[in-house]
Order: sequence, then C-alpha cells, then structure tokens
Amino acid sequence: MKCVWDLGEGARLANIMKVVNDKYNKNWKPQTVSTFLGKLVRKGFIEQYRNGRYFYYHILVSKHDYRCYMLHEDLEFWNDGAIDEFVNELMDEKTFSGEQRKEIIEKIKNIV
Repeated sequence: MKCVWDLGEGARLANIMKVVNDKYNKNWKPQTVSTFLGKLVRKGFIEQYRNGRYFYYHILVSKHDYRCYMLHEDLEFWNDGAIDEFVNELMDEKTFSGEQRKEIIEKIKNIV
C-alpha cells in the first residue's frame, strides 16, 4: 500500500514493482506484487482499472484510515484485542526513547 501512495494516482504494476524492489530492497516477481495488489483490491483499499493494455491502481482510503485498520489488525492478531498488552509493548524502552515515550504520554493525555 505504501508503494501505491509513494507513486500516487494511476500507478501501474511495473512502477509499483520498481518501488518495491528498489526503495524497499525486495526481489519480488510480478506475480507476487500482483497477489498483494489483488488482496488490497478485495479489501477495498484500492481499485484496479484498465486503460489500453495496462492495469492501473486508484487509492480508495486515506493513509490515516489504512494505518488505523492495520493497527487494529495487529492488536487483534498479536494481543487478542488486549489493549493493555499492546500499550505495554509499544511503550517498551527498546521501542522508543524516553523523550518519545513522554511525547506519546502527552498526546494520550490530550486525547483523554
């Protein structure tokens, strides 16, 4: 999904593959990238359309909405929905510096 955002609207498979392989140091074949794109289409995050002989991809969700979805998926998968475990792991001293943890705590205080 990040590669599609990196490229913007109307990204083609060839362009997405180049970004995946060059920018993110992968060695993925077209079929692998197509499989991932198909999953994103089925989940409603992007849509695929054809113009001439090429398929293009159009973004349907904001980065914020996608990140929220992914965080929720991770929370459910890794922590069985237990927010306290998730926060404990997130705030682990190896994950963030002391200053970053203070920033997070301040943001949470402002929300509550």
